[in-house]
Amino acid sequence: MSGTIFLAKRNVICFFRDRSSVAFSLMAVIILIVLYLLFLRGNLLESNPGMDGLIDAWVMAGIAAIIPVTASAGCLQTMVQDKADGRIRDISVTPMRPGEIAAGYMISTFAVCLIMSAAALAVSMAYLAASGCPLSASGAAVSAALLVPSSLSGAVIVYALTSFIRSPGAFSGFFVSISVLIGFLAGIYMPMGTMPEAMRIIGTLMPATHMASLFRGSLAGDALEEHFAGAPAGIIADFRSDMGFDLSLGGFEFDAISSLAYVFAVSLVFFLLAAVSTRAGSGRRRSRHAIGARRKAARGKDGGPSPGPPHLSPGDSPSRLRADTSSFSKA
Repeated sequence: MSGTIFLAKRNVICFFRDRSSVAFSLMAVIILIVLYLLFLRGNLLESNPGMDGLIDAWVMAGIAAIIPVTASAGCLQTMVQDKADGRIRDISVTPMRPGEIAAGYMISTFAVCLIMSAAALAVSMAYLAASGCPLSASGAAVSAALLVPSSLSGAVIVYALTSFIRSPGAFSGFFVSISVLIGFLAGIYMPMGTMPEAMRIIGTLMPATHMASLFRGSLAGDALEEHFAGAPAGIIADFRSDMGFDLSLGGFEFDAISSLAYVFAVSLVFFLLAAVSTRAGSGRRRSRHAIGARRKAARGKDGGPSPGPPHLSPGDSPSRLRADTSSFSKA
């Protein structure tokens, strides 16, 4: 277990030391802020005059929902690079089991998501307080509590998808795609009510959309109640549906409990998928090691030179192996 913690700590340090990874993990947030300042805010206020605070809180809720997804992808870049550079082979020859190695990457991803999300939420709350947007203590507390399922879901789902990626080039394409699409499908770059029906259905199937809905209820709920005080229930219901406060799928109306249950259910499915991928990857590595051992034995019989440990790349040395795995030797 100590090896898992060492691996998780190393991954977190690698992420925050690489400023480009931190910056790229905020790509979707930067896109959202630019679009909001240039286009979205004016258009939304034109159709909803006098809702400055409400619209600001709606955008901040979207930011809180997408950061766990993009931060997870940014952190898992370390895992993809480890595969490409052969470090994962060095780690796999330590006493750590494949499940413990996977847990190390997953724990570090969750920690990065939680840290990045907490920082973004603190900035968002400070902005809302400075702009005069109403936000109760209970709304702030619920928003802070939602960081845990949001970060956990983002870490598990993105890890499961990334576990199938072997090259940095493929990961770059995946990272750009997820950073751009998450904002559209989760109803953050545009309100859910303006989406085509097919896009709206796909978006509702995404856990990030449900987390965005929950964050809207906690961060923008007070502003919504204040602005629509005394308004007919039908007008309020239409606004909540169009802006993604309330979600429905196939006639089923999600509430806070059912949305959280859906997020955890989808996360469990992807966790099982990640377990299958981890086991398959471990089997491939064992097969390569066995082939290397048989080749070594065959060369030994022929009187050929010993090729060295099968887990080392041609340019590696035993001293490099000791350096790379010293932090896991306690496992």
